[in-house]
Amino acid sequence: MAENERIFSDYHGRGSSVRFDWIEDLGVEQPDIPVPPQWDPLVRKASEKEGDIPFLTIKEAADRIKTRDLSPVALTTALLERIERLNPLLNAYITVTSDLALEQARNAEAEIEKGLYRGPLHGIPICLKDLIATEGVLTTGGTAAFSDWVPREDATVWILLREAGAILLGKTGLHEMAAGFTNYNPFYGVTRNPWNPQRITGGSSGGSAAAVAGNLCLGSIGSDTAGSIRVPSSFSGLTGLKPTYGRVSTFGTLYLSWIRDHLGPMAKTAEDAAILLGAISGYDPKNPFSAMGAPEEFTKEFSDDLKGVQLLVPTNYFWDFDGGADTDGNGLDPQVRISVESAIEVLNGLGATITYRELPSIGEGRDLANPAERAFFLERMAPERKERFSAQYRYGLEWGEKMAAVDYMQYIERTNAVRNVLENALQGYDAMIMPTVPIVAPRVDKVREEVIEAEAALAMAIADNQPPPARTGSMSFVGRYTSPFNLSGQPALTVPCGVNDMGLPIGMMIAGNRFEDATILRIGHAFQSATQWHKQVPTLNK
Repeated sequence: MAENERIFSDYHGRGSSVRFDWIEDLGVEQPDIPVPPQWDPLVRKASEKEGDIPFLTIKEAADRIKTRDLSPVALTTALLERIERLNPLLNAYITVTSDLALEQARNAEAEIEKGLYRGPLHGIPICLKDLIATEGVLTTGGTAAFSDWVPREDATVWILLREAGAILLGKTGLHEMAAGFTNYNPFYGVTRNPWNPQRITGGSSGGSAAAVAGNLCLGSIGSDTAGSIRVPSSFSGLTGLKPTYGRVSTFGTLYLSWIRDHLGPMAKTAEDAAILLGAISGYDPKNPFSAMGAPEEFTKEFSDDLKGVQLLVPTNYFWDFDGGADTDGNGLDPQVRISVESAIEVLNGLGATITYRELPSIGEGRDLANPAERAFFLERMAPERKERFSAQYRYGLEWGEKMAAVDYMQYIERTNAVRNVLENALQGYDAMIMPTVPIVAPRVDKVREEVIEAEAALAMAIADNQPPPARTGSMSFVGRYTSPFNLSGQPALTVPCGVNDMGLPIGMMIAGNRFEDATILRIGHAFQSATQWHKQVPTLNK
């Protein structure tokens, strides 16, 4: 008994609460509400300093840096030149950390010259979604309520990346507090797609998508609560991974839903995503949701074939969506279907066994919104601070505060039901394959019209004391395929698998068993070894 007492006397739990604990970091005097930057569609020609090196993948740049064929300072300078030239067009970054990036690049170069090479991220310039805390660097969450938050502590993912030698170019734009798919932000402006700046990137990690696809960085870390890594990655022709829940610590990030939030890589290739995941994964005692697992080498099993791999293609839910009035008629785009079906044939040709099977119903697995978690997270924030959120987000907080405990537990029960269906469905299979999103990136002006309509519907709900209205229009069902895997916690990867007749990217999603992130990355890498979709670049980049 004495021994047991000694063991438990040293036990203090598993870290921080799920509340915003940095209230003292926010100033007493609140700054002006941010005004979106004016869009500049004119693009000047690239300078000699910029050159072609921004087009490198992480792996390509790392190989050259390791052999001292490429200077981290030259690479960072080229990317900063490109950011200065193209960010007014794309609006990818909220904050650019030029001085910090150059200082880190010089330090990396000096270390490598001394033979102190840390690994494949040493000297690699990246960016972070602007809800990831960075000590001494503005972290806005894409909202006016945090427009002056300069954290005194780093998020775990940035600590790990910095230790791996990564260089921070800046913080990227997002849908306000990551609570939507459009990245149409009332405070920091809309993020535009490098494939066509008249199109959105999608969100909520839209700034990261524009930065990677536009070659304004070599990789990024986004967050994903219902598809916020995978949706903009699909719209922007990128590889984006939502890891297994608990694989990557979320400590030091602004929560939307702590039972659904994931942090993960957005990159040009599956290999790059694997390198980033290897740096940021692992157990974190500061995070109550962190899984007890050691970091892995996620490229270890990579090969160019898929012999022996068993793949499941569900024949319902992910394929039978025909849209309707509330989606503005946007069901599964026929060109998306054809591209993903063709990609499945490629997987089969690489040696994978394909099984088609109907799944049990997962109900409304695409959207189980839970405003209570975000309300609890921000409970300590002063009312005058909360007034700085948009009306849409603020009203959601108010409804979250009213949510009854029994309603919350019913939400958890529905989440578990989706998890059971998807985990059971994958028993005996390595992964399942489906489209990432039903559509390609919509036009900015169309989304603008829908935002205005949504604001009018919200005003009516507020006047009538009704719950926040459900979204309608082109983006209302964009998370139908991605969101279920946030509920199940299974890893899900999107890879580019085609373009439509307007040259807009299409993504295929590969979802796997829990903690089998390496398997789906291997499948994505094999597909990219056999195809060229990930090598196609937007017209902007040519």
